[in-house]
Amino acid sequence: MGFCARRRKAIEFPRKMFLKEPMRIKLAYKLFGAFFLILAIVVGAVLFARHLFFLNFHNYIRQVEIEKLRSLVPALQTEYRANHGWEGLRSDLAHWQRVIGVLSDLMKATPGQVDPEPAPVNEEAAPQQASPLKVLPRGGPPGVLLMDDRRRPIIGIPGDEDRQQLVAIEVDGQIVGWLGLEKHTPFKSGAPPDWLESQARQLYLLAGTVILLTALIAFFLSRHLLGPVQRLARGTRDLANRDFSVRIAPTTADELGQLAENFNTMAQTLDQYESMRRQWLTDISHELRTPLAILRGEIEALQDGVRPPTPDNLASLHAEILRIGKLVDDLHLLSLAESDMLHLNPRPISPASVLQGAAENHRPHLAQGRIKLELGLEEVLALRIKADADRLEQVFANLMENAGKYIQPPGILRITGRAGTDGLTLRFEDSGPGVPAEALPRLFDRLYRVENSRNRVSGGSGLGLSICKHIVESHGGRIWAEASALGGLCIAIRLPLTPKFNA
Repeated sequence: MGFCARRRKAIEFPRKMFLKEPMRIKLAYKLFGAFFLILAIVVGAVLFARHLFFLNFHNYIRQVEIEKLRSLVPALQTEYRANHGWEGLRSDLAHWQRVIGVLSDLMKATPGQVDPEPAPVNEEAAPQQASPLKVLPRGGPPGVLLMDDRRRPIIGIPGDEDRQQLVAIEVDGQIVGWLGLEKHTPFKSGAPPDWLESQARQLYLLAGTVILLTALIAFFLSRHLLGPVQRLARGTRDLANRDFSVRIAPTTADELGQLAENFNTMAQTLDQYESMRRQWLTDISHELRTPLAILRGEIEALQDGVRPPTPDNLASLHAEILRIGKLVDDLHLLSLAESDMLHLNPRPISPASVLQGAAENHRPHLAQGRIKLELGLEEVLALRIKADADRLEQVFANLMENAGKYIQPPGILRITGRAGTDGLTLRFEDSGPGVPAEALPRLFDRLYRVENSRNRVSGGSGLGLSICKHIVESHGGRIWAEASALGGLCIAIRLPLTPKFNA
């Protein structure tokens, strides 16, 4: 391997590393992740609520202690007045214990405290002790702090946090001191700590139960949701492989079930379109094969000298060419109509007048075929709507041409019009022969043939009624077939008075 090739390979290697396809995470993992993310948020909220509960509970205990501490203020006010200051309490610890004798009752009533045995008071050692807190047993009630009006310690050594919650001692309207409690853990043993520990254990048990239930719910719900999704994925792959017979059985009545039903409807529609496409190709090839075979035979006969190139023989060739040209034109027009690309030029017109003109143009041809034309359009001649006159004339001409081909002479073609609240209705009724009832809905299909006496003995592309249907629907109207009172076929057209154009 040359130097350039090795260098190019060395450059491409890290590039491939960075251009890797993104890792695909299965939907099941995403569902589990979503459930456990929600669970984590819930558990975090519960733990935060537990922290707030303990914090607020401790604050509540502290507030209760402060409120009960206020009951000491009257005794200290009396002491201050009697001694004109705090020096007596500072030097006489036993006296301080007598002054706050209510403290034992205070702490007995405070939640979370243990009633300690009273410590013996050493009268001789009392003056040398700096704080009454030293005579209180470890784990007993919190130490009571006494400070002067400038918040200088008299009894006890307060911390920074202890100075934040103090009770003022006022004498004659002036603050002479402050009373407080040393910061401490409100309780470390006894019934309240056991109760809180029990609450914590129950909270942990509840959290574990919630985690387990969430895992089970996530597992079964993911199976419930992913089953239909996986079947839909397999179905779409089958559709992509042109297997339009695939169907999915709905297993639920929710949106997933509705999605499965919509999938089945789509697959059925695609199956029908595929069948129509195949039939369309078959019919088109048949329609083109017949005139081409005739042309080929006649041209070969002319080349071989079997038939002389007389005007009649050339006219026959010209007729077949016109037939092929008409078929191609009809196919092009139908493709434009089906793709909503049919150009319309709507303007205010009288459809009955357009129909009357087209009927008069076809009257000689119909009379030649011994078909009597009857018109009953007087009632709707003055009615005007917004439509494309050329396209409507094309519809009327197709219908009258079909009548001239299919009506058995002598026959009748009756054209009538009626105006109503639902729009303008035009009816083309002939004397027959008729069409079987089961064939009426399919008359407007492309290249559909009725296997009876109404066949195309006179030729025709078989696309005329399909083109008429698209043109009428482009005007927002409707066209249908039904049995005629004259014994044949009736083609009815209903045009709205204010049409909504599709093209």
